[in-house]
Amino acid sequence: MKKISLLLLLVSLNLNAQNAKNKGWYIQELHFPDIKLPEDFTTYATKIISNTDNIRLIISGEQKTTAYSNPDITNSVKRYLEMPNFTTSETPDFIIEFTDLGVKHIIRVEEKKGHGEKAVNTYTGIVELTSSTKVVVKDNEDNILYDKTFSDKYKSESAGVYNNASIKSSGIALSQIKKQYIANASDYRTLKNNNISDNVIIKIAKGLKSAFSSYYEKQRINLFHIKKEEKYGINNNEQVDQLLAFNAIEFSDTYLKDLNTIATKSLIHFEKELDKITDKTDKKQKKIYWSLLSNISGVYYALGNYEKAIEFAKLRDEVNYNNKWKFNLEIAEDRKKIVDKNNK
Repeated sequence: MKKISLLLLLVSLNLNAQNAKNKGWYIQELHFPDIKLPEDFTTYATKIISNTDNIRLIISGEQKTTAYSNPDITNSVKRYLEMPNFTTSETPDFIIEFTDLGVKHIIRVEEKKGHGEKAVNTYTGIVELTSSTKVVVKDNEDNILYDKTFSDKYKSESAGVYNNASIKSSGIALSQIKKQYIANASDYRTLKNNNISDNVIIKIAKGLKSAFSSYYEKQRINLFHIKKEEKYGINNNEQVDQLLAFNAIEFSDTYLKDLNTIATKSLIHFEKELDKITDKTDKKQKKIYWSLLSNISGVYYALGNYEKAIEFAKLRDEVNYNNKWKFNLEIAEDRKKIVDKNNK
């Protein structure tokens, strides 16, 4: 029995030795805006409707007004808003209107159900901060091009222990968290309100940039090393490493040309290695075959040939090995749809 177990272990280790090892190759690719503005739209202006009300405090559903002012989002908009391909102007082609819906302080209690025969429910008092801002983009004729409300929330602090034990009363949990909130009042006057308000503006900046601007952004592609490749006369890993070295290259005027050069060279190399596979059904060879198909699909993606990337990713899926890896196929199919839509 021990001999059989040892034999199975050795077989398992031998098979695992040829397993493909995933590597992340990051390239810069063009982001197409979600909303296509007319080509002559080149300028914009911002309009900010500040919230002059004081921050609202909600305790177990009951609402009251605090003595704390809502943050002025003007400086945050100036700091974080970035619109590639567009410049600000006093006579803009479109206007981005920010309506600050304000910050809320919410004090509430969370219940955690106990389990078992002697189960006891426990309670935790929570201070939660929320902030929302509505964004509307209009052209000069008041046509709405974009309308979305952005929000953020986080738990600022909690109280779940009283007298060195879990709290077993919602009333005590509420009382304790209210005391903490009052004790930390200085944090809630400015700092925490500014932080959550900034978080919302950062979300808005990313959303507007994605919606209206074109720019280059990182895209991951899965490549694969082959363990003990030299044993099978395969030279895959060195070429993969050359592609991975490209991760450190910053985008520049020559980036796309350089990417095309290294990707074309790699494609020729991987296809040459693919020809060495003599039996695609062999347990050892099919793992190598699968890895090379993956790498060829990834390189075709980098070259912008999404049909070929899809073709080789599907061919890879026909190999009965590592069926969980669908990423290269998914990104190629998604990218092809986006490119086809924007080339109409």
